[in-house]
Amino acid sequence: MESVSFAADKALDFVAIGRLCIDLNANEINRPMEETMTFTKYVGGSPANICIGMSRLGMKSAFIGKVADDQMGRFIVQYLQNNDIETSGITTDRTGAVTGLAFTEIKSPEDCSILMYRDHVADLLLAPEEVDESLIAGSRVLLVSGTALAKSPSREAVLLALQYARKHGTKVVFDIDYRPYTWTSPEETAIYYHLAAEKSDIIIGTREEFDML
Repeated sequence: MESVSFAADKALDFVAIGRLCIDLNANEINRPMEETMTFTKYVGGSPANICIGMSRLGMKSAFIGKVADDQMGRFIVQYLQNNDIETSGITTDRTGAVTGLAFTEIKSPEDCSILMYRDHVADLLLAPEEVDESLIAGSRVLLVSGTALAKSPSREAVLLALQYARKHGTKVVFDIDYRPYTWTSPEETAIYYHLAAEKSDIIIGTREEFDML
């Protein structure tokens, strides 16, 4: 297996682009959603969670994305800042888009599910001109989330970010992050996953996600 080397002369260790949303995790477990009354709020979205984890591990990290102009959007930005993540690459939607929500249901240690609300979400409205080239140029790694490829203009923004990464010698990690509810067909999914995979140095995903690619 070929090894991957990372540039040493970068101000940032890690920058992620993609989904920013809210996770509402059930406090009451071993029961269905219908009987769950209280939830705890967290920042959600695979790229956001990975970025937070990287920062907590001591990596200088940044995020590129878009949040809604609401209380949830402000919560997300503040949470990232509280975790020492650079947020200059995060823009705020002004068109009335909303923050995506994910509710968890934990019926048992083996049986859990997620109820998603992803209609007209702000993170999929990130435009190419809002992608900060300097953040990508100044980072050793760019993490790309596959969900961000599901809709325009976020799709084009991510493809541009991949071009910036190749231009500046920034290694690309592609988190396939397959969420079927955001795509119109398996064929569409495969096309854009391939475009991202071709420009990536490391690809991570489940068996199902590699099958979609």
